[in-house]
Amino acid sequence: MLNITVCILSYNRPAYLREALCSVLSQTQHPKEIIIYDNGSDESVFEEIKEFLGDKVQWRGTEYNHPAIWNFNRALRECESQYIMLFHDDDRLCPDFIAEQLKLLDADKKLVAVSCNGYLIDEDGNRKKTTLSPIRLSEIEVFSCPGQVALKYAGNSCLPMSPMIYRTQAMRLVEFREEFGKVCDAVLFCDLAEVGRIAYQTTPLYDCRVHSGQDSSYFAYNLMNQLEVFFWSRQCVNDLEQARLHALLIRQHTTRNLKQLFKAVKRVDLSQSILLLNDDKFKLVIAVNVIGSWIFRCFIKSR
Repeated sequence: MLNITVCILSYNRPAYLREALCSVLSQTQHPKEIIIYDNGSDESVFEEIKEFLGDKVQWRGTEYNHPAIWNFNRALRECESQYIMLFHDDDRLCPDFIAEQLKLLDADKKLVAVSCNGYLIDEDGNRKKTTLSPIRLSEIEVFSCPGQVALKYAGNSCLPMSPMIYRTQAMRLVEFREEFGKVCDAVLFCDLAEVGRIAYQTTPLYDCRVHSGQDSSYFAYNLMNQLEVFFWSRQCVNDLEQARLHALLIRQHTTRNLKQLFKAVKRVDLSQSILLLNDDKFKLVIAVNVIGSWIFRCFIKSR
């Protein structure tokens, strides 16, 4: 039995929760314990999984719904295992997930967390033909500083939070920054990279469900600008990486401004349009390039 607590974070998705729980129970190597941290769901959620409750599976409910970060912190505070996983109730694990991820952590004591690639699945649990990122067999990406984590996100990618396994003591050295709302995971991983290295396994080891009502389906313009300011100040390992990070952030910024500009033009909002165009980080050359890529994609789709 492995020294890991799998915490399933649950809220009002009984059918998904059952799938998530069954995927943990079906692991080739079993965790020390599985605890469902339910955040004030309807009674139907408990009814869906009560048959599994016992020595291997525990239930931690609460009387009403709290902010998601409250539920994360509750699970982390109570964990007594060497490793902790904060697993989302709408995803599923591949059978060898825990064995493969803990193999990495046990082999490198400098790693404080490890995530992985995933297969995309639809609302009904059917796998699509795509994964979160390209599959590169036997390849591990390692992020040794906050700037490298920021680079991952600035390149329009991410470190999936749901399949992340942490060293419990390392995770307790950082905290969720609530002011970053829906993007607090990206900030958390940058802060965690100050404590130790984070690994990302490009082999898909879990199923990532894409469905309506997801928290991350929309990010507000001002929130993304706030995250950009945070990323801009993160330190990379050398000047070349730092310059690449800033270039990617400027491209993202220009793209966001373009989208806002089109909305302002539709509203005939001249003052907002001028403000967006005069933004120091809005680069006309990049804007032309982005528009060209949009037109090209539309042309390809129409053929």
